[in-house]
Amino acid sequence: MYEPKKEDWQIFSTLKQFQTATGQETHSVELDFDIFEKLSPPDHVNRYAVYHAMDLNFMLKANSKAVDAGVVIPTVNEDFAGRAPDLGALESGKPAPHYGPRWLTWQPFYR
Repeated sequence: MYEPKKEDWQIFSTLKQFQTATGQETHSVELDFDIFEKLSPPDHVNRYAVYHAMDLNFMLKANSKAVDAGVVIPTVNEDFAGRAPDLGALESGKPAPHYGPRWLTWQPFYR
């Protein structure tokens, strides 16, 4: 069994450093909360807060780095708006997808 030694570990301060040193994750994009229309980072003072999905807005800002930064996945995201699919589950300029039973007309049922 392989057990890494302390000298085997590498620490990288940025994604760019990691990409340059390892040649991995070359297509990755570093993003932050500012790509979303209205989403704030978790409150570090209230570490155990519970956040409900219905209270969060994951819609992308129209000019964010995540818009048109994806790749086409056949039968999954071919119906994109713009030059390419957006990163994430929600496509900017398109209605949010409906997951779950179609008869369920009120949102959400899990709160």
